[in-house]
Amino acid sequence: MSLRRISGVVAALVTPLCLGATAFAQGDPGAAAPQPDGAAPQAGGPAAEDVAGLDEPSPSRPPPAGKGVVWGVVTDTATKEPLLDAQVSVVGTKLKAIADLDGRYRLELPPGTHQLRVWYEAHKPQRVQDVRVTAGQVVQVDVGLDPDQQTEEVIEVEFEPERASVAAQLLIRKNAAHVGDAIGAKEIAKTPDRNAAEAAKRIVGATVVDNRYVYVRGLGERYTNALLNGAPLPSPEPDRQAVPLDLFPSLVLSDITVVKTFTPDLPGDFVGGSVQVNTRELPTRFLFQASLSLGLNSQATFRDRLSYAGSGTDWLGFDGGARALPREIPDYKVVRLGSKPGGGTITRDEMTAYGRAINSSMVTTRSFTPPNGSGSVVVGDTLKLGGEQRLGYIATLSYGRKFAPRAEERTRAFLPAPLGGEPVPNVDTSTGSIRDQVSWGTFASVTYNPDQNHKVTITGLHSRSSEDLASEINGNPLDGGSVFRDTLQRFISRALTLGQLQGEHRIGALDGGTLDWKASISHASSDEPDTRETVYIRDDTSGAYSWDEGTLSGAHFFSNMTDVNYGGQLSYTQPLARGDTPTRVKLGGLFNLREREFNARRFRFKQRPGSDSTILRQEPGQLFSDENIGTALELEEITRETDSYTANSDLYAGYVMTDAAITRWLRAVIGARIEASTLSLRAFDRYSPANPEIKAESDDVDLLPAANVIFKASSSSNVRLGVSRTLARPQLRELSSTLYQEGYSGMEAQGNPDLGRTSVVNADLRFEIFPTAGEVAAVSVFYKHFQDPIEEVIFPNGGRGRLSYVNAEAGHVAGVELEVRKGLGFVTPLLKEVTALGNLTFVQSEVTIDPDDNEGGVTIESTPTHPLQGQSPFVVNLGLDYASESTGTSARLLYNVFGARLKRVGRKGLEDEYEQPRHQIDLTLAQRLGEHVELKLAGENLINAPIRVTKGSDGDEDKIASQYSVGTTVTLSAAFTY
Repeated sequence: MSLRRISGVVAALVTPLCLGATAFAQGDPGAAAPQPDGAAPQAGGPAAEDVAGLDEPSPSRPPPAGKGVVWGVVTDTATKEPLLDAQVSVVGTKLKAIADLDGRYRLELPPGTHQLRVWYEAHKPQRVQDVRVTAGQVVQVDVGLDPDQQTEEVIEVEFEPERASVAAQLLIRKNAAHVGDAIGAKEIAKTPDRNAAEAAKRIVGATVVDNRYVYVRGLGERYTNALLNGAPLPSPEPDRQAVPLDLFPSLVLSDITVVKTFTPDLPGDFVGGSVQVNTRELPTRFLFQASLSLGLNSQATFRDRLSYAGSGTDWLGFDGGARALPREIPDYKVVRLGSKPGGGTITRDEMTAYGRAINSSMVTTRSFTPPNGSGSVVVGDTLKLGGEQRLGYIATLSYGRKFAPRAEERTRAFLPAPLGGEPVPNVDTSTGSIRDQVSWGTFASVTYNPDQNHKVTITGLHSRSSEDLASEINGNPLDGGSVFRDTLQRFISRALTLGQLQGEHRIGALDGGTLDWKASISHASSDEPDTRETVYIRDDTSGAYSWDEGTLSGAHFFSNMTDVNYGGQLSYTQPLARGDTPTRVKLGGLFNLREREFNARRFRFKQRPGSDSTILRQEPGQLFSDENIGTALELEEITRETDSYTANSDLYAGYVMTDAAITRWLRAVIGARIEASTLSLRAFDRYSPANPEIKAESDDVDLLPAANVIFKASSSSNVRLGVSRTLARPQLRELSSTLYQEGYSGMEAQGNPDLGRTSVVNADLRFEIFPTAGEVAAVSVFYKHFQDPIEEVIFPNGGRGRLSYVNAEAGHVAGVELEVRKGLGFVTPLLKEVTALGNLTFVQSEVTIDPDDNEGGVTIESTPTHPLQGQSPFVVNLGLDYASESTGTSARLLYNVFGARLKRVGRKGLEDEYEQPRHQIDLTLAQRLGEHVELKLAGENLINAPIRVTKGSDGDEDKIASQYSVGTTVTLSAAFTY
C-alpha cells in the first residue's frame, strides 16, 4: 500500500470525524458548564444528566438518606479547561473526592456547614467557606484554580486512580503517551467472561484464538507480548512463546490494557500490541466478596461423555501420580538388547517388567457430565499504622470447573486434483468430545506506605489450569483405504507461579523526581503425563477391527517443561518544567534471564515377533493386559534424539525518553531503547552424549527508536501520531529441531535453528474524542512493514510433508480501527440509561516467501504468498448497555465476529486453510438485591454458530476441513459484597 493511498485513507476518515466532534460532544444537553471565576455555590442548581457513563452515575444524583450532596466542576481559570484528578477535601475530616475526566467531583456529607479545600498540581489551592449542606438537598459548588508556576510544589497525598471503571480507563487513555485500548474490571463484570483471555476479545482490534491466545490487529501471537503489572510474563507452553491468558481469573484483574504503539519504556518485542495485565488495586476500606456460579451447556451438561480412569487430584488441575512415568523405568533407553550404562544388555524379562509397569489402562468409559461451577473469595483492607503510615492487603482465591464440548466434530483431508482442478476429498473423520477443564488461582498483594512519597508492594500469584480429554475418532478413507478408529487419552496441566517486589519513591529534594523499581521471579510449567493412543483398523471383508501397529498406536507419551524467569527493572523520571508546558525525562533499564528445559520420552507397544496375530482383534482392555505383555506385545522406547532441549534467553535493555509539552496543545514523546539479547538452545540425545548436539545461537543488539506526537485538538480530543521500530523474535519451539506430531493423522512439525528475528517499522495515526467521562469516539489508521517475517511453511517429506518455519522476504499490514461508546440519552430521555458501544477493525496483510532455492530461497510445498498467519481482515464488537441506578438492574447485549483468518498453509497445490467467520451473541442480566447481593444471569454463544475451517478463504461448504460446535452456555451466579 503506497503512502499516497494511506494519506488518502487518513484524510477521508479523520476529517469528517474532526468536523463532527463538536456535534458529538454536544449530544449531551445536560452537561453542566463550569464557572471558572472562583467558587460559586448554587443551592438547587441545575442537575447534571447522567453523562458519566454506566459505571459513573451523575454527580448530581439524589443523596442517600440523612445526607446532602456537594458537587461541582473544578477548572483552570486561564485555560477554562476542567482539571481532572483535582483533589477536593473537607477541612477537618478525612473525606476527599477526586475530579473526573470533566473536572467534576461529588461529596456526600452530613447536614451542617463545611469548608472545602481544592488543590491541583502547579495551581494555587483554594478554600471555599461556609458550604451549607441540608439533608436530602444537592448543592453545586464550581471552583476555578489559578495557575501558579512560581510556588513550590504543594505536598499532598498522591491519589492513584481506581483503574477498574470505564471512566478511569478513558481518563488513563486520554493522558497516555501511547495509543492503546483497555477493558476494566467493571466492564468485565458485565460479561460472561471468566478469565483474561475471554475478556480481551472485547478490546478494540483484539481476537482470541483457541480461547487463550490474544491476537492484536489480526497479527499472530508471535507479534504480541504480555506483561503483569509491567513485568514480562513467561509462557507455560512448550511449543509457543505466547502467554495463555486463560491462566488469569477475571476476579484478580483491575484491567487489561493493549498498548498498540511502542514507547522506549516498554519491551520492544511486540508489533500488534503489548497486552498489559494489571491486578486489583488495594481497597480504601475493608472488602469482603464471595461468589458462586452454576452453568449449563446445551451440548455437554447432563450428557454422557467419553472418559477414562485418571487420578484423585484431577479436580485440582494436576495429576496425583496415576499417570506418572513408573519408577521401574530406568533413565537409559528401554529397547530390546539395549546397552546398560554399567555394562550388559537389557534382558527379555526386564523388557517384560518394564512393559507391565508402563501398561496403564487403554480402556475408555462413559461418565456423567455435571454442570459447570465456580466460586471465589476476595478479602482486603487498608490499615492505618499511625501518622502517614498505611498497610494495605488484598487476597483472592478462585476455582472453576468447566466441561467444554466439541459436538459433532468432523474433519476432511484433501488431495490435489490430478490436473490442478478442485481438491479431491481423501479421508473423513468424525468424533465428539467434552473436555474437562479445571482452573484455579490465588493472588495476594501487600502494600506498605511509610508516607505519601514512598510505596513498596509485594505480590504473589499462583495459577493452574488443566484439560482432560478422551476422544474416539472414526475415520473413513474415501480412496478405498480401511476404516479406522483412533482413541486418545490426554491430560495436560499448566501452572504459573510468580512473585514481584516493587517500589515507587518520590524524591522531594529532586523537584518531585520519581524512582520506580521492580524485581520478579516466576516459574511456569507444562506437564503432559502418559498421553495414550490406540488405532484399530477395520477388515472390509469380515467387518472386524484389529489393532494397528502404527507409530502412535499403542503409544505412551510423557513430557515436561519448566520455564524460569528472573527479572529486574529500574526507572527514574525527572520533571524539568511544570505549568502549562510540563516536561519530564525518563530513563531506565531492564534485565530478564530465562531458563527453559524440555524433556520428552516416547514408548509404544508392538507385536512380538512370532506371536499369534489373531490376538490383535481383542479390544484394548483385553489386548493391553499384563498377560499379553511379553508374549503377544512388547515394549519399545522410541524417544527421538531431539526430544530434549535446554535454552537460555537473556535480555538486557536500557532506554531514555522525554515527554515534553512543547505548547499547551502539542506534546511529544521521543526516545530510544537499546536491547541486547542472547539466545542459546541446545537439542541433544539424552541417551547418546556422543551424538552431535543441534544448536541455535544468536547474539543481537538492536536500537529501537520511537516518536509519538499528541496534538490536543480541544480539551476533550487528541490527534496522535506514532512512528517506531520494534522486533519479533523466534519462539523457542520454532528454533528447536525436536520433531513432534499432533495425533495419528497429524502432520510432523520441526523447528529451524537458523531462524532470525523480524524487524518491523510501525506507523500509527489516531483521532480520539472524549465527550464525557464515560464516552469516546476514535478512528485509527496504521501501517507496518516487516523485514524477514517468520512464517509457517511445508517442506517436502514423503506423503504428508513436514511443517517448519522460515524467514520470509518481507510483508506488510495496513488497517483502520473505529470505536464509539455513546450514551443514547440525546435521542430521547427514555434512553438515558442505555449506552451503545462498538469497535471495528479492518486489516489487509501480505507476506512473500521466495520459493526459488537457486536464488537464495527455499524449496517449499506451501503457498509462497498469503496473508500473515492468524490475521483477520476484520473484527467487529458491538454492544448495548443498560443500567438503572434506582432499580439496581443492568443488562448487556454483545455481538462479536471476525473475518476469515489463515490457520494453516496448504501444500502441493492445495489451498490454504482458513478459519471462517463465526457470529457470537452474549447476553448478561444482573439485579442488585439490597446493598450487598447481586444476581447475574449470563448467556454465552446464544446462536451456537459452528467453528469452521475450510480450504480457501471463501468458505465453500464442499471444502470444509474441520467443523464443530461448542454449545450455548447459561450461567447463574450470586455475589455477596461487604
